[in-house]
Amino acid sequence: MKYATITFAAAVAFGLSGTASAQGKDIKIAMLLPTSAVFAVYGEAVMEGFNLALEEAGGKAAGRKITLLQEDNKEDPKTSLSLVRKYVKDEKVDFIVGPIASHVVAAVRDDIHRSKTFLVVPNAGNNDVTGAGCSPYIIRTSFSNWQVNYPMGLYAAEMLGKSAFTVASNYDAGREMAGAFAQGFKEKGGNIPSEEWPALGTADFAPTITNIRAKAANLDTVWFFIPGTGGPRFVNQVSQLGLRTGKMKLSGPVFMADEMFFGAMGDSAVGVLGSGHYAASIDTPRNNAFQHAFRKKYNKVAHVVHVQGYDSAKLILAAVEQLKGDLTDKNKLRKALTSVEMDSPRGRISIDPATGNVVQNIYITEVVKKTDGSLGHNVLKTYEQIRDPGAGCKL
Repeated sequence: MKYATITFAAAVAFGLSGTASAQGKDIKIAMLLPTSAVFAVYGEAVMEGFNLALEEAGGKAAGRKITLLQEDNKEDPKTSLSLVRKYVKDEKVDFIVGPIASHVVAAVRDDIHRSKTFLVVPNAGNNDVTGAGCSPYIIRTSFSNWQVNYPMGLYAAEMLGKSAFTVASNYDAGREMAGAFAQGFKEKGGNIPSEEWPALGTADFAPTITNIRAKAANLDTVWFFIPGTGGPRFVNQVSQLGLRTGKMKLSGPVFMADEMFFGAMGDSAVGVLGSGHYAASIDTPRNNAFQHAFRKKYNKVAHVVHVQGYDSAKLILAAVEQLKGDLTDKNKLRKALTSVEMDSPRGRISIDPATGNVVQNIYITEVVKKTDGSLGHNVLKTYEQIRDPGAGCKL
């Protein structure tokens, strides 16, 4: 098994193509991310945000150099488990950052826990990871599937109407996200008469759209979660068939229609409602400075997954600085990771000591076309400092 093993200086200069040996007291961080298949765009985005944060820190924390290791985990449970074991046993890494998908983080959870190696999760929203399957060694900087979708259920029932149709890819994250939306929606008196569960990787949504068309006159919203390039295809197909001309609104997690996919959606994205923990248009000094730095480095606008990667690095760096570089005591490291409060581009965030999940604002957004012709988000409502309930977590 081959690795891309790099010091941060090499990462800045050469991305992930250069190699160098870890040196002495370097802090070793393994990036458990995909570079191929459906989830590759998310892995790339995490790396871009992570590298920007490391660059801002000069590639060091508490005087110790940062060394990154990465190999394509293909977002496959077996491949990821093999890599975790290699990183822990042979490389003796200090941290692992990843993965992207819920079913993959579930697959590596037990090995992480047994090895007492800290896993910083920059995307996967699996509820159980900071719920019934929580571990002192798992910290999540992104979101839980409940956390970003329950507020949209509340908002949709209060502001759009009481009838919804849900469409979610049929895998762990899809089922959890749809369930969270449904929970909030039904708590406010909403009804969901129809659900669709297309297979992960579906490209043609004709059967699902036929079902939506049959019920469209009575629907207030179609909520959807379809990761990867399937999301833009779904939005485009619904729009092209004229199903958005009435009262029905498309809604879903904010990362279904943001800067990652605006190019693929074009004007079809306009009017899509989102719920999530970041929008590039958040007008604060912190976010404006972050967007400026990101555009300077990558010549594009940062989206939510970039921020998740960025904040993952910032959290690790802050904890290492707090401990003055001494990572030998796992209990002290856990305490450091859960005591840091950060002024993030997304707003104030912290890690809940009771679960290991991030505490953060959730924004309800709408995609708009700006005066310069570009797409962005208006923030319609903010749910302040949402804390995942962490059902079943006992630490």
